[in-house]
Amino acid sequence: MNHAERAAPAPRWISLREWAKKEYGDHIPHINTLLKWVHTGRIQPQPEKHGALWRVRPHAEYKAD
Repeated sequence: MNHAERAAPAPRWISLREWAKKEYGDHIPHINTLLKWVHTGRIQPQPEKHGALWRVRPHAEYKAD
């Protein structure tokens, strides 16, 4: 395998907004809705606060009731 064929490792964490963009495309929920989901445990695995930003595992999912 040459250098061009090697894939970059998947990120361990992405920002909450990046996750929302990945999940919802151009129709991302408002930041207040995203933060409500964080605080009510609707995003699993649970996001973590890293400094001033909420970080989410790239494979996280929204879980309804």
